[in-house]
Amino acid sequence: MGEPTGAIADQLGITQVFANVLPWQKANVIKDLQAKGKLVAMVGYGINDAPALATADIGIAIGSRTDIAKETGGIVLIRGDLRDVALGIELSQENNA
Repeated sequence: MGEPTGAIADQLGITQVFANVLPWQKANVIKDLQAKGKLVAMVGYGINDAPALATADIGIAIGSRTDIAKETGGIVLIRGDLRDVALGIELSQENNA
């Protein structure tokens, strides 16, 4: 996929990624996927991500940015390193095995 989001998706076997979506489109993309029966995770860090983080089944906030994203996300990554998304998912799978 050629970008950080795609690299993480490739590592985790995720086949559908939406990146560079306009702020007002994010929650709508999530709602559309949920209406199709999909489980949706959203990774975000800014105020424009808060509605989508709240709408997603799994909201992952990058903790080094705005407080509103941290308050809205179900999971907060403290270091602000996008690679921690992959690590967090891998760790959760090990703990649930």
